[in-house]
Amino acid sequence: EEKAIKEIDDNSGASLKLTILNPQGIIWTLVAGGGASVVYADTIADLIGAGELANYGEYSGNPTTRETCQYARTLLDLMTRSPDPQGREKILIIGGAIANFTDVAKTFTGIIQALREYHERLRAVGVRIYVRRGGPNYEVGLRNLQQAAAELGLPIEAYGPETHMTDIARMALSA
Repeated sequence: EEKAIKEIDDNSGASLKLTILNPQGIIWTLVAGGGASVVYADTIADLIGAGELANYGEYSGNPTTRETCQYARTLLDLMTRSPDPQGREKILIIGGAIANFTDVAKTFTGIIQALREYHERLRAVGVRIYVRRGGPNYEVGLRNLQQAAAELGLPIEAYGPETHMTDIARMALSA
C-alpha cells in the first residue's frame, strides 16, 4: 500500500504520502497537508499514546479527485480489513488546516467516492468519522461529506476552521 501511494505521488504534481505504523491501530488519519499531519499525530500521541495511531501521511498540493479517491481507497481498505480485536470502534479523522489553494470540495469528492465503495465495511468494523477542514470551497465539501455519510449510515461529525485541529482529535478520542 505504501508503494502504491508512492507510485501515485511520483506521477502527480501533488503530494501523497503514507506510512503504516500499526495496522491494528484504531486511529486512522486522512489528512490534508504535512503540517496538519504533524499536529494530528502529535495530538493523538499526547492524548492516548502513539501505539493506537495506525498511519501517518498526507495528501496536499491540490491533488485531483481521482488521486484523492485512490489515496482514500487505500486507507479505507487497510482500515477495514479486520475489526479491533478488543471490540473498540475505529476512528477516522479527515482533517487539515485551512487550505490556500487546494479545492476542498474537489478532494472531498474523491473521499466521498471511496466512502461509497467502503461504507459497508466501515460499518462492519464500527468506524466513527471526525472531520475538520477549511479553505476554498470547504463549506460545499463539508456539506457534501455530511450528506453522503448520512445516506450511507456512517456516523460523522464535521467542522470548519472555527474548530481547532487539536479539538477534533480530543473529540474523537473522548467519545
